[in-house]
Amino acid sequence: MFHYLFRLKEGKRPFLCMVLLLLVIPAGAQTVSHKQHLLGIRGGYAFNGVSFNPDRKQKMVPSFYNASILYTYYHDLWGTMPYFGLQTGLTYTQQGYETPDVKRVYDVLRIPLTSQFHIDFWKMRLLINLGCFGSYRMRAFDYTAEKPDGSQVVFDCNHLYLDYGIQGGLGLALVLKPFEFHIEANYLYSLSMIENPALYSNEYYTYGYPNQLLFTLGIFIHL
Repeated sequence: MFHYLFRLKEGKRPFLCMVLLLLVIPAGAQTVSHKQHLLGIRGGYAFNGVSFNPDRKQKMVPSFYNASILYTYYHDLWGTMPYFGLQTGLTYTQQGYETPDVKRVYDVLRIPLTSQFHIDFWKMRLLINLGCFGSYRMRAFDYTAEKPDGSQVVFDCNHLYLDYGIQGGLGLALVLKPFEFHIEANYLYSLSMIENPALYSNEYYTYGYPNQLLFTLGIFIHL
């Protein structure tokens, strides 16, 4: 090809050289990889609630019991768009609600599967989370005026162990390799009911879907 280029007339050489540069430079850029592997821990404060229909005059229940161990894989798309990431791990958290009669709190194990898009600038990342999760409700406790210290709920067919839903949120990361520090706010909404809708009445069903507003701080290390 280059032998043919030098045999061309002098006026045509600059044009063909520009074409070759436009073809070669993008091909070389596509070989650059932006893959990163992170492992970290995260904890925070949550406001837990349940959306009941019909309404039960419920209120949110705050909780400090939110801890996660997470693996994050950042990767590029087609070698040119380094904005994509995938995050998963294991989370211990709580769900709950409070009515005029009782406050009920569930202990929950959760596995998130999150697409974590990131936009890098200076030593920072803007994080955009969108994904789903699966959970297992291990146990629950009721707190009433008669039993302010709580009593464990006896789980039966009216209480649903398995939980799943969707999540989304925003965050900001400070990158000081090999460490990163993340601050995030995420909202999670369950698509699985928390109780049998016929628990309180066989004629008038009550539908309840948990939700959580979660604020967290995390520290990650580059592997």
